[in-house]
Amino acid sequence: MPDRTITLAAFQRLVRATCDELDGLILSGALPQPTGRDRRLPLRPAAVAYLEHLRAQLAAHRADAATQRAQDARADAAALELAVERGEVINAEDAHAALDAVCGVVATQFTMIPARVTRDRIQRETLRQAFFDLQSDLAADLAGEHPISDRPNP
Repeated sequence: MPDRTITLAAFQRLVRATCDELDGLILSGALPQPTGRDRRLPLRPAAVAYLEHLRAQLAAHRADAATQRAQDARADAAALELAVERGEVINAEDAHAALDAVCGVVATQFTMIPARVTRDRIQRETLRQAFFDLQSDLAADLAGEHPISDRPNP
């Protein structure tokens, strides 16, 4: 039984391709050369060739997408490196060290407040304890040890 044939126009409708696309595939040898006045193609070889063409396009698209992702990653890395060089981004260890230093200065200054406010020992101790409690709460909040909603309402 001979292979079935299909007109180029019918094949175009079947695969939903443009005339230019099919003509290009015929010229490149990817599709068999049509024969006869109505430009007929052998159905099976034409379908197989067109599917191979689509697979090749898909593979090329995937490769292009992977290349684009790699280029984007390199661009992101370069932008991050530039931001670090400009001092727009700092190392996490440096940020933690700076935060520790600031917290230390603040804590030291808070411990001096009671002595600056009053000479009365009882009032100083009351203020010292109040500041200590507030610092402890703040430290716990910063450490994430208890949510803010656990605090008593003032």
